[in-house]
Amino acid sequence: MDTGRVLLTGGCGLVGRALAPLLRQRYEVTHYEVRDPGDGLPFMAGDLRDPARVAAACAGMDAVVHIAALHGRAWQEAGDDDAFEVNVTGTKNVLEAAVRAGVRRVVFTSSIWANGHGAPAPSYLPIDEEMPRQPAELYGLTKVLGEAMCRYAGARHGLSTIVLRPGGIRPATAYGPNQAAYLTACVDVRDVAQAHLLALRASASMLHEVFVITADSPLCRVDAGAYRADPAAALESVIPGGRAAVRDGRCPLPRDAEWYTVQKAKRHLGYRPEFNFVLA
Repeated sequence: MDTGRVLLTGGCGLVGRALAPLLRQRYEVTHYEVRDPGDGLPFMAGDLRDPARVAAACAGMDAVVHIAALHGRAWQEAGDDDAFEVNVTGTKNVLEAAVRAGVRRVVFTSSIWANGHGAPAPSYLPIDEEMPRQPAELYGLTKVLGEAMCRYAGARHGLSTIVLRPGGIRPATAYGPNQAAYLTACVDVRDVAQAHLLALRASASMLHEVFVITADSPLCRVDAGAYRADPAAALESVIPGGRAAVRDGRCPLPRDAEWYTVQKAKRHLGYRPEFNFVLA
């Protein structure tokens, strides 16, 4: 898709604010949100849990970029029941409305938390889209269910659904050198926005795919066993000066760190993260 009408949910959030300016350069964009994002784009007020309102928003659209969800502080403020309903029923409503409206593609923002983190330890590193591990919390479960509904919509109705699993999303102002988070699970919001645009523009033959979206970690070139034995030496093997940075505290790395590969997104979407780990 290089032209057309796009509905964007979650335009008031961190990713939505970064993505909207990119979308408006190529598409006719309309926000669906509980409040106006205030960027001058057309806006329809509504709740994801209102199927009739979601259907009205999807009418006439060529694609939907569904970012909106509750997590973190917003989840805590809403409580488990309401947050679960927003994330799961809301996604169901978006997909059903998209099918009825003849939308060609839905890009769904999932999360790396869809396949857990921490305990149990991953069975291999780097973590990819096929990692067989369950969510570690209810938020992750909502993303698993959202992904399953996307897969179903593709198989049952032929709706093209592309699922993105961003890592821990950081604002552009947080980016800087010596931050181990960009070696493990984090990603700059500008790279997440890039990935969403690429997913929207991907080949029409892509019916359903899932992509990890993080920074491009040099740890993907490190043997996991060698890393567990000596994180400083492992980092040094791919980044000169890494040993000193770890040992003097400039870039602390835990032995139980997890990291992700974005090779699939590179191959199939052309994803090229720009804001990766740098040592200073």
